[in-house]
Amino acid sequence: MVIPMQRVAMIGLDAAEPELIERMMAAGQLPTLARLKQRSAHCRLHSEATWRSGRVWETFLTGEADFASAALFEPATYASFQLGSRKKAPFYAQVPRAKLVALDVPYLSLWHDTPGIQVIWGGHDAGYPRASRPAGLLREIDARCGVHPAFHNDFSCAWHHAESINVLADALLTGLRRRVKVARWLLEREPDWNLFLTVLSEAHSAGEIFWHGLGGDHPLAHTPTAALAKRRLEEVYRELDRAVGALQQALPAETTLVVTSVHGMEMNHYDVPSMALLPELLHRAHFGRGLLSSTNAAVWRWRGSPPVLPGSRQKWTAWMKEHFNVQPARRWLTAWKRALGLRRHHGRPIEELAVPIPPETDLPPEQIAEPRWPLNWQTTCWYREHWPRMKAFALPVFYDGRVRINLQGREGEGVVPIEEYRATCDWVIKLLEECRDARTGGPVLAGVERPRWRDPLDPAGPDADLVLTWHPAVDAFVHPRLGLVGPVPFRRTGGHTDRGFAYLAGPGIAAQDLGQREALHLTPTLLDLLGQPRAHSFLPRRAAAA
Repeated sequence: MVIPMQRVAMIGLDAAEPELIERMMAAGQLPTLARLKQRSAHCRLHSEATWRSGRVWETFLTGEADFASAALFEPATYASFQLGSRKKAPFYAQVPRAKLVALDVPYLSLWHDTPGIQVIWGGHDAGYPRASRPAGLLREIDARCGVHPAFHNDFSCAWHHAESINVLADALLTGLRRRVKVARWLLEREPDWNLFLTVLSEAHSAGEIFWHGLGGDHPLAHTPTAALAKRRLEEVYRELDRAVGALQQALPAETTLVVTSVHGMEMNHYDVPSMALLPELLHRAHFGRGLLSSTNAAVWRWRGSPPVLPGSRQKWTAWMKEHFNVQPARRWLTAWKRALGLRRHHGRPIEELAVPIPPETDLPPEQIAEPRWPLNWQTTCWYREHWPRMKAFALPVFYDGRVRINLQGREGEGVVPIEEYRATCDWVIKLLEECRDARTGGPVLAGVERPRWRDPLDPAGPDADLVLTWHPAVDAFVHPRLGLVGPVPFRRTGGHTDRGFAYLAGPGIAAQDLGQREALHLTPTLLDLLGQPRAHSFLPRRAAAA
């Protein structure tokens, strides 16, 4: 006789901020989550190793935090790529008789053929083409439920443009309702499932664009779109609460439910210094001149050092291109006009929902393999032609600043001898320590890691020789010799933190506060719930009883 396996369902709320959820629950705005927490074993999650890679859901799927960055650098060619889902076995491959229904778990790879259903339909940063197992199922879903209108279009939203905020918020709400419809239909289609995984990504998309609306010490808290951003962000969170309730209703009795966010959201501290100011500073340090035009420091301070707002219908990348590599006379005139607020903004206008949503890919998983995409759109890559002549340069990033030493014997055109490696790292750090926040006068550099310090020539080592963290809200550097770098407008107003949470409710799980737990231990907890006890489970007593 085959004993049926306990059903386990996990609903991920991608980048949902625990503190915002607690405030909204206290105000009665998230009744589903409030009731769930009351009857759950609940905990706060944290993990430095998880969120800084930008691949938190891959870490969840594999149970391993073994990847330092979502960007790849090729030393021989100086080319950079974003790596998608890797061919690594997911945790449920360890579970005999697992039958899966998985929908929109970021960095899910269809390479591993698990019994059941796997679908990449419409999540934020999916890391994989739109696809399904069994093949053809996604086409049926699109015909039955429609597509997620914000898929790949959330990246083109502009926080400083009210119409853009409204269009994105409406697209997120529509997509979330459709995702619930898709999930419920899949659960009905595969009634003998025992593991259901889905991630609702709308808090991620909304948080990165609308976070300035929450006020506090955000430099953009008093900009014209802040009040609208707050209202639409909270609307997305309320719809997430309703979505959790609708999915709960679709689960069979005696299902163990896990609702979790493995990273949170706060003011974005890294886009501007990592993507714009750092590469420009290093270029000036090497060549004595910059490629990014800066404003006049005295006039900018006279105006109260305001944050820069692009033109109302201008994307961030268009603003950066407009101010990049301009002729000296034009750069001088532009700087004064910007400082006085007289600059007329041009560039490509915002085109909402302009990215076409592709159909299900016809490629089999074997041909998709480990997808990768070029990162030439990143402003750091605009300096690439100069990298072979530089001692150190900034790598493309999504989070912390990352510096690569142009090392002989490692880079294709390396100029730094191995015996000068540590001195070159020290030179970069000193250069940044000399910089000050142009608005406050405080330091810009908050911390430095040297991940390749022991063996910089190791071919398996991480891309970065230096990993840099920044003090909050830095949008312009001042260096005593190299002058003012910036100010530059915010690209995203929200950024990630290591704060998360988990609620676990089901048979044999007592309501209790489990305190603070490591986010990496969420995976062994799910294995425990599936009858595969592991060390570090949140529920060790339950595992022992099994």
